[in-house]
Amino acid sequence: MEGNGIPVNVRFMFLAALILAVCDSASALPVFARRYETSCTTCHAIIPKLNPFGIAFRNNGYRIPLAEEKLLKSQDVSLGAPAWKQLWPKAVWPGKITGVPPVAFRVATDVNMRPSQPVNVNFDFPSFLSLYLVGPAGDTVSFFGSVFMFGATNTLVVDRAWAQFRLTPEKPGTNWAVLKVGRIDVRAEPFSSGYRRTTAQNFNISDYRPVADSVRMRDKDAGIELWGAATGPDNRGGVEYAAGIVQGTGGAAENNNFKDMYWTASYKVGGHGVVGSRREVDGEVPINSYAEKSLTFGTYGYRGKGVTRVTGPAVENQFTRAGGKVDAYIGNLNLFGAVVVGHDNIRDSARRSIRSSAFYAEADYMLFPWLMPIVRFEKTNYSDGRRAVRQVLPAVNIAIRANVRVVVEGRLFNHLSPGGTARTGLNEGLARLEFLF
Repeated sequence: MEGNGIPVNVRFMFLAALILAVCDSASALPVFARRYETSCTTCHAIIPKLNPFGIAFRNNGYRIPLAEEKLLKSQDVSLGAPAWKQLWPKAVWPGKITGVPPVAFRVATDVNMRPSQPVNVNFDFPSFLSLYLVGPAGDTVSFFGSVFMFGATNTLVVDRAWAQFRLTPEKPGTNWAVLKVGRIDVRAEPFSSGYRRTTAQNFNISDYRPVADSVRMRDKDAGIELWGAATGPDNRGGVEYAAGIVQGTGGAAENNNFKDMYWTASYKVGGHGVVGSRREVDGEVPINSYAEKSLTFGTYGYRGKGVTRVTGPAVENQFTRAGGKVDAYIGNLNLFGAVVVGHDNIRDSARRSIRSSAFYAEADYMLFPWLMPIVRFEKTNYSDGRRAVRQVLPAVNIAIRANVRVVVEGRLFNHLSPGGTARTGLNEGLARLEFLF
């Protein structure tokens, strides 16, 4: 398809190059980089994807794992003398706060290429602007809050707002029981959209919704979650689990008296400990902290009940989701994927039942510390006569600074109708400039 005599693909490449050329070399760093006086690449492969050390950092309540505290450069500010701890419960536990403001910003600008649309080149400047308030508050409490503004609609959304409390004593390599309360991200999502996805396009299982107005795995919701993790006895890998109860409305007001329930569990063999080392570690985190040899496998489930208007009047939908996931690191290569099976029972006059399934598999390779090519394949199937959806997503991530990245990706669809006719008119591309400070 051409416009003004210039092929669309040529214009797309020019626009991507233009973004690279005009990008500012932002020097400010996000909240944890400021607090620990370290690079974003200590915890991230290419932002926002966590590397194995970053996963251990998250599983330790946004703290440097105890056995690796030589990395800690900025000490917390105590809210009282340590002696007050000895007087508890006859005195208030002193607690701590961070010595630097726990604030960070994230901004993304997009160039969208949609050849099949009337407007096939769109500048989405900015695509979104987000504010994060996150950090530990002493030894046993941590918090997370985020607010998003979407540029196209100027819509302001409270994304997450929660606090979590460590219920077990501090011990290197273990964090067996943590209670999280608030508007939370559901750990049953196989791979977090916020901490694992480096593409602009979401994972299909995170967006998976057989009924149009049902909840998605990536939805943030009001609820309570108990989770825990522990590094294996050989100082590698380990186990993670979570179970929770949420409103089941994706952040909207409750519309029935039923609360949704979910669970997940996984086990990692080899690689960095999931809560860091059980023994004291000398020196700094190695520069190639992304690379390791490990295999993680896990399972998850979700059971809920909601109100749907997919057939006209409001009716009840009882649904279940269940699936598994696998995550393998072979040096600089990361292979991971997930599968889900769903069953929705719509309690209308026809008593309809929709069975569905979805899976995806992704491979990314850290070619250089600043260059990561990616390819992902996805497929989603429904039993109610809707077409199966297949998508191949090639992409490349370029970290032009530790806190600045460019992602260029394609979305190659192959929609199969019930008759088997393939349609590829929805193919599109995107270039994104993103920075955090």
